[in-house]
Amino acid sequence: MERPGRHLCVGLVLSGGGARGFAHIGVLRVLEREGARFDVIAGTSMGAIIGALYAAGRRADEIHELAATTTWRDVVDLSLGTGVFKGERLHAFLQEHLPATFEELEAPFAAVTTDIESGEEVVHTEGDLISAVRASASFPGAFDPVHLDGRTLSDGGIVNNLPVAAALLLGANRTIASDVTPPRQSVYETPEEQGSWWERMVATVRLERRSPMAQMLFRASDIMQSMLVDIRWGIHPADLRIKMTMPEYRIESFPAYEEIITEGERAAERALAAAGGWRGFLAVQDDEEPGQPAEPRARDSAAAHGPRAALSVVAKLTSGMRRQGE
Repeated sequence: MERPGRHLCVGLVLSGGGARGFAHIGVLRVLEREGARFDVIAGTSMGAIIGALYAAGRRADEIHELAATTTWRDVVDLSLGTGVFKGERLHAFLQEHLPATFEELEAPFAAVTTDIESGEEVVHTEGDLISAVRASASFPGAFDPVHLDGRTLSDGGIVNNLPVAAALLLGANRTIASDVTPPRQSVYETPEEQGSWWERMVATVRLERRSPMAQMLFRASDIMQSMLVDIRWGIHPADLRIKMTMPEYRIESFPAYEEIITEGERAAERALAAAGGWRGFLAVQDDEEPGQPAEPRARDSAAAHGPRAALSVVAKLTSGMRRQGE
């Protein structure tokens, strides 16, 4: 589909959310049917994994097939370190399905991580793609942190679960965000309300239930993350936000990936219908002049102007954000 306003640089933003991130696949499937094309892509955590696959040229149905054929044994390995899992199998999985570097991707891509020593947000746009995506998806306590470029990095969702600013850094001037951040509100259930001891244990093993301690820890994290996303949204909102509450699905609800993908399709269909379809989303504003050439992609701009110029852009976008390598 020809895009109205050829000077537009359209950015796709994919949030973190664990298994809830499978909804991004449904969103992408609907966007593809609408003829959507993206100039740049940014993602955090699960959004970084799916975003990197998409930037590498994988279509929504291909990513769906990959999700359907991947088991826990393919991506997890027990650790005696700071996380339950080492992350080495996740690293091998990413190596199998992604190019080695950002420069080999078909579209400019940004993966967001957290420097757990400085507390800074780090935006990766060049160099080691596999380690950056692995770090972005290293949920604290679940996966060991990743050491890259002199930093100790963990899940990007700690500081920026919906990285709209990263897409702006890449040059986007129109952004669409798929947001599966866990909802701020939820229903708390006591152990007695969740069945007998045996039923609770079986449900926990099947990832259908959280232990009381895990329930409180995850809910505390969900509330803080949701509030932080809303605060950042007030600073850097996307032009279209496809937000999925999905209270019945948690970050560990991996067995329900088919249902979650369907939820993403439904949410995308509703959001696009409200926006007047893909063309309605791309409608040129009155103060824009159609027919101008597209803005240069951020990868080319960074190469032309150097890392310090890129850093100045980041500093303007958000306080505390740092680009990889600075």
